Amino acid sequence: MDRHMIIITADERQEKLASLLYGKKRRCSWEKYQSDKDSCEKVYVLPIPISKLNTDTALKEKLKEELINNKGEEICVFGGVFDQEWIRFLEENKITYYDFMMLPEVVEGNAYITAEATVAEVLRYGARSIAGQKVLVTGYGCCGLRIAKIFASLGAEVTVAARREEVRAQVLADGFKACDFIGIKDVIGEMQTVINTVPAMVITEELIRKMSTESLIIDIASKPGGTDFEAASRHGITAKLSLGLPGIYTTTSSAKLLKDAIYKYAPLSVDVREEQLWIFQIII
Repeated sequence: MDRHMIIITADERQEKLASLLYGKKRRCSWEKYQSDKDSCEKVYVLPIPISKLNTDTALKEKLKEELINNKGEEICVFGGVFDQEWIRFLEENKITYYDFMMLPEVVEGNAYITAEATVAEVLRYGARSIAGQKVLVTGYGCCGLRIAKIFASLGAEVTVAARREEVRAQVLADGFKACDFIGIKDVIGEMQTVINTVPAMVITEELIRKMSTESLIIDIASKPGGTDFEAASRHGITAKLSLGLPGIYTTTSSAKLLKDAIYKYAPLSVDVREEQLWIFQIII
C-alpha cells in the first residue's frame, strides 16, 4: 500500500525537505491532490510557523475538514509553533501531532543554525565588523546561549541579560558579562548591537532612548517580538524583527533536521525507504 506525505510548502526550507525525503514527488494544487489521494497512512507537514496558513484561509479550512474526515485512519500532523486554535482543534479530534519547535532534536539543532543566521543579520544591517563590538543578548535559552557563544568567538564583548540569578551565574561561568533585566538600562547605552530572544516586551522606549542612533537591534523572538519597533523608528535606530532565519539562510541544514524528526516520530508502519511514499507538495 502506498503512503502519502502532504507538505504544505511555505518557504524554501520545506522545498528542501521535499527533496530530501524518500519517495515520488508531485507538486500540485489542493484540488489535484484531492483527486489523486486514496485511503492510506498519511503524514501532513504544515508550515513553520503554523500561522503562515492564515494567508490562505480557504486551504486552511479544507485541510481541517480533511483531517476530521481521516482521523480514524493512521494520520499524523507536523508543524511549527502551533497556536491555541490548532492545538485545540487537533486535541479535540484526537489527532496525533508534533510541534517541530518542541522536539529536543530540532530545538537544539535549530539553535545552532539560528545563531549562525543571526550573525548574517547583524552583518547585513549593522555594516560593521563583529570583532570589537559590544553586544547585548537578552535571554539565555537555547538560542541566547548559542548566539552569545558565536558572537564571542568572533571577537565581540558579550553581555547577557537574564532574569534568574542562577542563570546569570551560568552566564558568568561561561565567560560572559551578566545583568538582570533591570540592569539593562545601565549598559545598553554602550552597546553597538542588541539581540533579543525573549518573546515579551523587554527592549522598551525607555531603553531605546539610551541607545546610540548608530546601534542595531535584531529581534529573533516570536512575533511580535520583544522590541518597541515604533519607538526605535522614532529615535532613528535600526531595529529588525528577524523571524524564521533557518528557513532563510540555512535551508538544507534546517530541512534535514525536519526530515530526521519526521522519520523518528511519524507513526508509519513500514520503512519508507523500502516502501513507496508519495510526496504531495502544495504551495501556498
